[in-house]
Amino acid sequence: MIKAVSDIKGELLTLRNDFDNVLTCVIERIDTLDLDPLVVPRQRRPPLRFSGPAATYVAETVSDHYRPMYFAVLDEAIVQLTDRFSGSGLKQYGKLETVLLTGDVTGHEEQLEAYPEIDVRDLAAQLRMFMRTRQIASVNAAATVLYRMLPEVRAEYDQVCQLVKLLLVSPASSAQAERSFSALRRLKTWLRSTMTEKRLNSVAVCHTHQQLLDELDSREVAADFASVCESRRSVFGRFS
Repeated sequence: MIKAVSDIKGELLTLRNDFDNVLTCVIERIDTLDLDPLVVPRQRRPPLRFSGPAATYVAETVSDHYRPMYFAVLDEAIVQLTDRFSGSGLKQYGKLETVLLTGDVTGHEEQLEAYPEIDVRDLAAQLRMFMRTRQIASVNAAATVLYRMLPEVRAEYDQVCQLVKLLLVSPASSAQAERSFSALRRLKTWLRSTMTEKRLNSVAVCHTHQQLLDELDSREVAADFASVCESRRSVFGRFS
């Protein structure tokens, strides 16, 4: 992720020197789509208490008018990417991910010792065994390998499991939480005023992870719900 952010920032910095080409492409696209041409909007004269006796700047061409907006958008995007993906928490997450993907704890002992559930010596030994016959390219790939192991085999890699759990439960950014918070107005409406916190959390998770929800088998979920107790089976029947 950090490498992807770095590539995006580099591309945005490159675009700072490409305003004229971007404007030319926009004008050509406007002509192709038969849209209204770009014009300099009417400039309003600011009050004298703000501008003073100096002459007010007025953009004379389309390029002069849109150039400051272009650079303001690029600079804002670069600043936001820098602020969001340069925190200490994300760097810590990156170091833990490096340990898992490389199988080497050398140089990362201090970061690992911050987690009491991890034994550094046992983790180093288990990672060597775990990586000897497996090629792991991501945290999700490691989690899939551990999930498909027999319980007896998985018990041999208990420290690797702890590391994978830490990486899966520690979000790399707050984007998902922010999306959930932004969706509260749509989820908790006046018609759902009596919704409990547990149900609200479940609805928010379903809203944030819609692509995973679409992959679920609704019949299998219904069968699991109905098979919890005998009263449910008597009401909803048995799913074969």
